[in-house]
Amino acid sequence: MGRKAGALLWNRTTVTFPPNVGTVDVDTGLTQPNRSFDAYSPSEPGLDTDVTIGSRVQVVPLSPIANWAGKIHGEPFFNPTTGTVHVVISIGLIPEPPFQIAPVNVLFWDPHSIVGPGDADTYNP
Repeated sequence: MGRKAGALLWNRTTVTFPPNVGTVDVDTGLTQPNRSFDAYSPSEPGLDTDVTIGSRVQVVPLSPIANWAGKIHGEPFFNPTTGTVHVVISIGLIPEPPFQIAPVNVLFWDPHSIVGPGDADTYNP
């Protein structure tokens, strides 16, 4: 996917799970060079490294929805090492081999700073 002005604001992807792994850290590839959210929309959620704060990044499960059964995603967070947003997806029950865990389709979306205002509660308490 191309980047306009150095930003990647949405990414639709398929996440696959290695056998016998309980969590997967997904690098969404999302990045936003202009992070002056307060200048455009005061109190708008930002990109944060603290997963207890609601993030502006949206995680939208896509079809086939049945593949999402038993999986839960965490709060999106900005990883300063990669300079991108990450999301951890956890699997409730890991089947015994030789079963494979179904991949999931997901849309990650980060509204641009000039689009606001926005509001966000955390995904999980």
